Amino acid sequence: MGTAFPFLFGLSSIALWFYVDRSENHAVIYLVSGLILGLIVDVCCLCKWIKNLYNLPTHLLFTFYILYNIGVYGFFMGFPVFNAFLGLIAGYYYGKRICHNNEKQETRLKLTKKVPLITGLIMAIFCVSSGFLAFEGNGVGQELQSIFRLNFPVTDLIIWGIIIIGGLSLIIVQVLFTRFAIKRTIKNKMIEKAHYKNHTSSESET
Repeated sequence: MGTAFPFLFGLSSIALWFYVDRSENHAVIYLVSGLILGLIVDVCCLCKWIKNLYNLPTHLLFTFYILYNIGVYGFFMGFPVFNAFLGLIAGYYYGKRICHNNEKQETRLKLTKKVPLITGLIMAIFCVSSGFLAFEGNGVGQELQSIFRLNFPVTDLIIWGIIIIGGLSLIIVQVLFTRFAIKRTIKNKMIEKAHYKNHTSSESET
């Protein structure tokens, strides 16, 4: 959470520099200004967020999740495979949040279904973006043919097949990762709670 807003404002300030200024001498000034603004947000809000870690508003959590998806997506040059691992983090957080707040069974089931659907939807957006990027430049088929040393030409139809099949696979993996992380975290917390109760009762008997 501490790096989210420096990243956001740093990225936004560089985008502002690119579209407004583009002077190489000013680029660092824009970047540092954005990072400082993000750090100011951290100074004002970070302690409060940590204290209310499992009661943060949904829109703030959504902002964090989108930001880090953008970061991972950009770091891997528009290749969204590694975005799937963020679903594990989202699931882990919501599993702990459910246990911390002692949510009712109905709420647990609702969140176990809702959160994976949201992470899957976000993955779908990034997969669509990757599809557009694949056809934006020329010679995508030749690049794939060269990278994988294929002995046949890669046509647009093959590229569409890779985009559709690969995209759907990633969406499904994202949903399963998130759901698995939620259920696993809840299960581990319940086991920990049971061990703690048994240990406490045995000490009291002693």
